[in-house]
Amino acid sequence: MEILIALLIAALVMIAPLIAAVISFLRIRALRGEVDGLRARIGRLEARAEGEARGAREERAAAPVARVPPPPPRVDPVAPPVRPAPVRPVPVQPAAHEPALPESEPPDSLEARIGGRWLLNVGIAAIVIGVAYFEKLAIDNNWISETARVIQGGVFGALLVAAGGWFVRRGYRTYGQMITGGGVAVMYVSIYAAFNYYRLIDRPAAFVMLVAVSALGAWLADRHASQGLAIFAVGGGFVTPFLLPGNTDAQVALFTYDAILIAGTVFLAGRRDWPFLHVVSYLFTLITIAAWADRFYNPSTYAHYVRTELFFTLFCGMFVAIALRCRGEDAPAARFAALLLWTAPAAYYLASLVVLSWHAVPFLVWLICVMLAGAVLAVRRAPWIGLAVWTAVAVPLLGWTQAYGGLEWLTPGLAAIAGIYTIALAAQLRIMDGSRPIGPAEIAWLHGNGLVMFAAAYLLLEETHLAVTGPLAAVFAVWQGVLAASLPGRSRDHALHFAGLAFSLLTVAVALQYDGPAVTVAWAAEGAALVALGLQERRDWLRAAGAALLGIAVVRALELLVTPPPANYAVILSPRAASTAFVVALCYVTAWLHWRYADRRGRDAGIGAGLLVAQFVTVALLTHEIRAFFAVRHIPFRGELMTSVTWGGYATALILVGLYRRYAPFRYFGIALFGITILKVFFGDLAGLQQIYRVLSFIGLGVLLLLTSYLYQRMRGAILGGKGPDG
Repeated sequence: MEILIALLIAALVMIAPLIAAVISFLRIRALRGEVDGLRARIGRLEARAEGEARGAREERAAAPVARVPPPPPRVDPVAPPVRPAPVRPVPVQPAAHEPALPESEPPDSLEARIGGRWLLNVGIAAIVIGVAYFEKLAIDNNWISETARVIQGGVFGALLVAAGGWFVRRGYRTYGQMITGGGVAVMYVSIYAAFNYYRLIDRPAAFVMLVAVSALGAWLADRHASQGLAIFAVGGGFVTPFLLPGNTDAQVALFTYDAILIAGTVFLAGRRDWPFLHVVSYLFTLITIAAWADRFYNPSTYAHYVRTELFFTLFCGMFVAIALRCRGEDAPAARFAALLLWTAPAAYYLASLVVLSWHAVPFLVWLICVMLAGAVLAVRRAPWIGLAVWTAVAVPLLGWTQAYGGLEWLTPGLAAIAGIYTIALAAQLRIMDGSRPIGPAEIAWLHGNGLVMFAAAYLLLEETHLAVTGPLAAVFAVWQGVLAASLPGRSRDHALHFAGLAFSLLTVAVALQYDGPAVTVAWAAEGAALVALGLQERRDWLRAAGAALLGIAVVRALELLVTPPPANYAVILSPRAASTAFVVALCYVTAWLHWRYADRRGRDAGIGAGLLVAQFVTVALLTHEIRAFFAVRHIPFRGELMTSVTWGGYATALILVGLYRRYAPFRYFGIALFGITILKVFFGDLAGLQQIYRVLSFIGLGVLLLLTSYLYQRMRGAILGGKGPDG
């Protein structure tokens, strides 16, 4: 390090005079070029004026002699005779197509590159090498003491700063700013060496001196309007704590110092329109925080995580304010700075998760505060911000419920869940505007807030109070229904979505509280209600949700029918059969609802789906009840025979109804059921039934087929004219 300091000081000492000599040479050369250019321009103007005068004389000589001369002017007898004034050359501007002579040598000429740059660089390198060897020799032989080295560096740094200012005032801004920056760097290195290597000064004195040098650099940057020098000064200010390492934790002093630096950067950047300074302060702040946390952060210390989180919040707020300020500027640097600074909230969020994840209650308090900030931004800016912040809060909240279970955390956990839900709901109601349709972000936020917050409460109560989760879901569903009933006057769309959320929570409540047929009945009723509400309000999404829920109920009913019946099974009067019959009835109801609203989109598809699903479930129910009746009596062969006969009879009935009502889907379903019955008789009953039952099965199937064929032949005119159930 001593060698590097000596090299730097010697180089700066020898470079400054050389730079001054080179600048003087270039300036004299430029002035000489300007004089030559002016002389050439004057000569050109004189030649043009002479040519114009000669042309005028030739024109007068060629004029006709017969022209009558003008009368002689009156001559005052006292005055001397008037002589014609001599022709004076008139200054003429150079033609537009004639380029002006350059005032100096072209900057990109080979001569300029060799004489102005290459010779300078080679000369500097030669001097640096020579002086470096001299300084190394002086240090090795102790010709220069440690104190003298530091003083020498400081003095020459100040001289370089003064020399840089002199060059700037003479018009050499680039050279002057470079020399000034070199002087500030020499001061930094001298103070650093005095503290860290030679121990000539203590840490407080070194810190004050380094801060003073940073302030000097910022003042010089503002005075000389040099953004490069400003970046150097700001970076030096942030690097100062790294130059003075210690073994004690000075978090408050360090982060307060960084906050002051950020504020000073804001002032300087705003004064000179240098937005790139914000990028420097942001990056150095992140580096400072990471370096401090790596050495000193202790998550188990109360003072550490509280102070750390407060400083994180302060830094995030400052950089967000700077980003908002840069957002309105058109300069590319300002746009880049704003884009980079908008990562501050994400960095703050991740850092806070790391800091607070070890502390249960403070973590919940922080989540509530974040949700509050997100709600304010959603109301003032856009709903999607609220959805994004809510998502960032909901995900760690669900993780918290898994990490902190049991009675100890039940009260704070439920309080946090209720607080986050209430804040989000208040923001949603505040954003609500009946004059515009509800957007996708609002829809996702509305449904997610109700469902996810209940899920968080369920996860928290699952281990200790599972029995109350069903009633809790029911109460929550009733609350959503109250909101839906109170909002149609303000926003009908919001009211319908709250109604849909109420049905969803009611579905969850039924599933948690009951089992078996009761769940099937409840879900089917909710699905039919949603279909009816969607048809009435012309909301396809609501109708689709109801159809999906009704479809789930149908699947559950079919699952019940495929399970073996118990020994004491009561045919038709069992809960299983009753719930399935209820589902069939609701399928007919949904078909009727679609038929009632003749102007709704997808009306025919809704009618057909409801009717055909009803037929399918009915066939499944009849099959189950017939087999269950004979199974509990231990005569399964009769059950198979009755199943085949029932299928054939039901297929015949459907074909007859389809013919009479001119409704092709019924006829197609009946024909398909007949096909399945034929396959069953030929490949199932023929091999599995006893002889008498086998005969009866074939005879019954043949009779039904003959009857159906006869009816088709007799009513073929109705078949050809069939249009639909309305006919």
